[in-house]
Amino acid sequence: MVSGAALVEPPDLNTATPRDLTVQLTAAQKEVMISGKKVLAETYNGSLVGPTLHAVPGQRVTLNLKNDLGTATNLHFHGMHLSPKGSADNIMLSGQPGQTLTYHLDIPANQAPGTYWYHDHQMCSGDPANTRCRGTESQIGAGLSGTIIVGDSRESLPPAYRGITAHTLALKDAQISGSSSIVYPDGVLEPAEPTVRLVNGQYQPTLNVKAGETQLWRIANEGYAIYYDLQLDGGSFTVVGQDGIPSAAPTRATHLLVPPGRRFDVLVTAGAPGSTWLRTLAHVSGTEADGDSYPDTTLMKVNVQQGSGSAGPAATGGPSGMATSPQIAGPLPGSEPDLSGEPIAQSRSVALSDDGGNNFWINGKLFDMKKPTFKKPATLGTVEEWTLTNTSDHDHPFHLHIAPFQILSVNGVAQPLADYMDTVSVPHAVNGAAGKVVIRIRFTDFTGQWMFHCHITGHEDNGMMGYVNVIAAGSTG
Repeated sequence: MVSGAALVEPPDLNTATPRDLTVQLTAAQKEVMISGKKVLAETYNGSLVGPTLHAVPGQRVTLNLKNDLGTATNLHFHGMHLSPKGSADNIMLSGQPGQTLTYHLDIPANQAPGTYWYHDHQMCSGDPANTRCRGTESQIGAGLSGTIIVGDSRESLPPAYRGITAHTLALKDAQISGSSSIVYPDGVLEPAEPTVRLVNGQYQPTLNVKAGETQLWRIANEGYAIYYDLQLDGGSFTVVGQDGIPSAAPTRATHLLVPPGRRFDVLVTAGAPGSTWLRTLAHVSGTEADGDSYPDTTLMKVNVQQGSGSAGPAATGGPSGMATSPQIAGPLPGSEPDLSGEPIAQSRSVALSDDGGNNFWINGKLFDMKKPTFKKPATLGTVEEWTLTNTSDHDHPFHLHIAPFQILSVNGVAQPLADYMDTVSVPHAVNGAAGKVVIRIRFTDFTGQWMFHCHITGHEDNGMMGYVNVIAAGSTG
């Protein structure tokens, strides 16, 4: 593959955002170009990185998903606050080959401006006799994911930053066979196999910025299994949003741990003319014996050119490359309130474990569509506290559909107040002591089956998924 080409934004599914919008995605196998190399992949509208859906709060989006694949497929609108029933974010829907699924998405008026994504969420476990059905791991792994941008998170920033340049950076990886096709995972991904890390479907692209310029980067891990530990050599990130939620307390960070499914909206500032790299640091997501080990890998070259960006002499007078990103005061508009003082309707335990092979459990059980994880349902309008434990030897990124949650603590260490996300990495066990994350969730608006699972999709496909029934106040369930 040829590196160094100019970074190209993912294609747009739509540019205008009228009150009623109709768009179409076609899922099909297609030969795509990855930095000069022809590769057979599964695509949305012919693109390895699916086209970006632009939406605004209060909008109704009608999305037609045409299935030109040889397997059943569907969609999940990851992070969006949408009903799990009917023709909304219902992962029980399944479009067979040749069929078209129609989704009706009523974007809530209070949907936070930020970065979300969509991907296949085919529930092959519901039809074990269908040997042609490929599940979530193989379809996302082959390319079936894309970005959703709701509103414009720059509007939540101080006035000086509302007109800055924004870039979408969709992170994916691909294991490419000798016959130039993306290897479809079989069971659980083996990270020891050579993996090509891609930004917007490109191998080591180049982004040009002006000296002193501050930009907004919308970073999304749209892959199927691999962690990223991002570092911008010589610079820093100012986190202004996580998983679509504007930050209550924007912070600077020198690196970002981005498990599958996570998104960050960050500000970065260029220094003096020169060049540097956005890279993913070496990372082990578990014990030495069982954890997945990922090498230090450069992802995107950043060329800093002569210019007169808003950061001024403070940035441009120092070393070449990137500079310290700005300090932003919070809370930003659209951030979520602190739940730590709320009354708790129920406390629940979610135990993540496995047998060291291809069985992955929640509370000791493989996923069963017909049986909720908990006998007692959750009630709309209430707040619950869940304790997530992990007794396995590798980390599990836990994802909840429909709503974000607040992180209270990780392995007993209190987290920043109002730190919301929809996917959190639950640490692996150490010396027999389980990793533990405590979260709080407010259940609002939608009854039905609220799904949760590990977002390493091979773990999800092999049993690490569950759901809680959510009922209206006064209902008996």
